[in-house]
Amino acid sequence: MMTYIRKHPLLIAALLVGLTVNIFLLRYFNTLVWPYLWPRPAIFVLMAAFALALWFPGLFSGAWALRLSGVVMIFVGQSYLLHSFDVLVMQFSLIALLHFLGILGTFLVMVVSYINQSMPKDVSEPPPLPEELPYVAVVIPTYGEPVDILEETVLSLKELDYPADRMYIFISDDGHREEVERMAAFRGVGYSRGAQKDAKAGNLNSALQHIDRVFPQAVLILTQDADEVIDPSFLKKTVGYFSDPQIGLVQTPKDAIAPKGDPFGVRDRIFYDVIQPGRNGSGAAFSCGSGVVWRIEAVKSIGGFATWNVVEDLTTSYFLHSAGWKSAYHNEVLTIGLAPDDLPGLLKQRGTWAVDTWRLFLFKSPLRMPGLTLRQRLQYTELGLFYITSTFFMPMLMLIPLLSLLTGQFVPIEGSALFPWVVISVLYYASLARGFHEFFKRMWQYWVGHAPTYAKAFWIAIRSKNKKPSYKVTRKTRQAGFYGYLIWPQYLYLFAGVVAIIHALVGLPEVDFAARLANIGILLFFMYMVSGIIGASLYGVKVPRPVSRRVVVRARRRVGAAVAGMRGVRVGGEPVQTPSGAD
Repeated sequence: MMTYIRKHPLLIAALLVGLTVNIFLLRYFNTLVWPYLWPRPAIFVLMAAFALALWFPGLFSGAWALRLSGVVMIFVGQSYLLHSFDVLVMQFSLIALLHFLGILGTFLVMVVSYINQSMPKDVSEPPPLPEELPYVAVVIPTYGEPVDILEETVLSLKELDYPADRMYIFISDDGHREEVERMAAFRGVGYSRGAQKDAKAGNLNSALQHIDRVFPQAVLILTQDADEVIDPSFLKKTVGYFSDPQIGLVQTPKDAIAPKGDPFGVRDRIFYDVIQPGRNGSGAAFSCGSGVVWRIEAVKSIGGFATWNVVEDLTTSYFLHSAGWKSAYHNEVLTIGLAPDDLPGLLKQRGTWAVDTWRLFLFKSPLRMPGLTLRQRLQYTELGLFYITSTFFMPMLMLIPLLSLLTGQFVPIEGSALFPWVVISVLYYASLARGFHEFFKRMWQYWVGHAPTYAKAFWIAIRSKNKKPSYKVTRKTRQAGFYGYLIWPQYLYLFAGVVAIIHALVGLPEVDFAARLANIGILLFFMYMVSGIIGASLYGVKVPRPVSRRVVVRARRRVGAAVAGMRGVRVGGEPVQTPSGAD
């Protein structure tokens, strides 16, 4: 810490000045003083800003909008947090305690998010290529994916615009299937039998051994999932980053074939188009498992692809950053693939990611991991805070209006503290979403709606310190049906919410109507957030049978043909939807 202070004296001085100003403003201009400005001008200023965010989203699409709204968010959040603490001390109750803890946790993750996102590095122009192009091995790790889907990926890779004598494409097959080996020979690509241990990481490590035998001149390895097609320009747009000898990996954003409206939230545009550039600005952009190029020397320097965790991408990136290697993020959609489009697949995928992050945060914490910079520690810490908030703090906030309306016991929060906090929170996340409301809504719905999923992942993680949990490949072909029983806590919350609202309207006539109305509004907000995953459980229930592989392949061919036209797709791009007949 002292070394950091000596290296950054101006930054430390600026922080001290900012802290002094902050204390002064909290003392004399916090939101509890705002009743003296009510209803003018404070309420009109906030309402005007909220209207601008809705009607002119472009105003909230830049980094400066995020920086300004974030500063206001931190000040207003402090005011609300201090007020909730006063309420807890002066009028202690279980509901007041839940309220304070929920606000504390949520505010903390928002502050860390703001720090991490305030200096993004958003790069979509590829760097110049070296005079001599590096040798690249291209591997498709597979285990059980349908051969026709795998073949589409092979065909897209064979169209890569890269010298054939400097590229070697092969399939690393953990399934050891003869039909895959025959298809590889027919399509003119290599074939290797995977290790059949340590899941995808073990497969990729056996692929490294195969490369040493048959293509030892390779210095880079592109890993491409078996269900994704790739743009022909991919390598030409990524290998230039490796002119920097410290670059260990280059990741690109992915897109997915999604049903209309993306009810499962599988496109993840906020993560790929906003969060990852923020991580890139801190030197902490990490691999997402596919559409990524690795420096073979870097991977071997940490002992190969990480087998410690359930899946390899996040953990391998983490170990590389800890070892001093750098990463780069090229923010241009160059790959499109399949993703879960039924509830079991979605819960399995998000649950696996959560288990990985929980294990990393609990047993190899970024707060203790050697070799990371301060900004990298903050980025990886935010990952853990996201799951902590969704698992523990967000459910606390969700319970407060429910308990209040059922019991008649309310937290005596001043509207002058609550209203500004609600408005600025929405404005901040609208800025984070670059003004695109659909992405913003879906992000919040799954932050709230996946709370039971992440709680289950936490329970799995804390019992797996010495032995990692088992892993199964996420199924990508739809199996129609009603899976509401998988999310019974979310259904229970909606049912309890309806009961609480009816009770508040007819059973609590002695309670102030404004207090009831405010809590009903907050409860309806959380119910709407939970409705996202409820809707996903109802999607396509009437489909009589699983979608056939032939239909999926036809859909992917049509999307694959359009990949070149998707170059440069960013947050505001048109959704990639499943073609007609593939639902």
